[in-house]
Amino acid sequence: RGVLEEVGAVKRACLVPAMVALSAVALSLPVAGAGARRLPEAAPLPVPQEAVEAPSVIEELSADRSTRSQPFPVGFEDDVYCAGWIGVENEPVTGQIAAAEYEDSRHMFGVGDIIYSDVGAREGLMAGQEFQVIRPGHEVYRVDSYADAIGRFYHTPARLKVVCVQETTAILEITASCEPSYIGDLLIPFEPIPIPLVRSSAPLTQCDRPSGKISGHIIEVKDRATPVGADSVIFLDLGEEDGLYPGDFLTIFRARNDSGTIRTLLGEAAVLWTKGRTCVAKVTSMVDYMGRGDFVELK
Repeated sequence: RGVLEEVGAVKRACLVPAMVALSAVALSLPVAGAGARRLPEAAPLPVPQEAVEAPSVIEELSADRSTRSQPFPVGFEDDVYCAGWIGVENEPVTGQIAAAEYEDSRHMFGVGDIIYSDVGAREGLMAGQEFQVIRPGHEVYRVDSYADAIGRFYHTPARLKVVCVQETTAILEITASCEPSYIGDLLIPFEPIPIPLVRSSAPLTQCDRPSGKISGHIIEVKDRATPVGADSVIFLDLGEEDGLYPGDFLTIFRARNDSGTIRTLLGEAAVLWTKGRTCVAKVTSMVDYMGRGDFVELK
């Protein structure tokens, strides 16, 4: 019995490692019929990407009048700074253009030209100040009158900036120009004019009734242009003293009888800026052409 136990122990010591080795070989062999089948490879990990910020959006006011839900500017800088205005016979002024750098070779001056004024530090001028060039024009009369003058038309050809000053003179540069400036043109302090933002008024129809509010006339047209229609700049015989404000809308019409009960609607205009008894307006819509003498009525 002792001999048999020793023989069994020897067999176990030899057979167990052999069986383990055979099992390892069997596991490493491909399964029959599997061919070259391989386990699917793991998908690569996604590469982290930097977050891209959406570009900021700047909201701009559109000049498109068809967009009724948002305000739009009535006009542009040229409409307020280049149109001119109707003032009193002798508007107060600071001084005038006394000479120009290149006056020997030309008599008209524009952007970038240097001019000299007949006023300086003694009159309060300082470097950096801005001035408006104005030029008196023709007299403006009330409709159907050649004696009842409303005022004088003033052209506004340019804007100047003071470069340096002496005691009684100053050197200025023309920074903006609507038309040529000349020696002898007058100078007044420049005052910025904000362009009013408005919302479109109700659509114009021939069945609109009179509003019963203040009424006046078209008394002048920018550059005396004809015909007068949409986007034309016009001047009215109504102003601040009549309760008119920038951004107000007026109906433009032509009376067909003396009482004004029969009238033809021509369009509408919005006020750009006002003075005492006059204002500058821009035609925003039209049904038919209009002109000096046609009526306006506050909507």
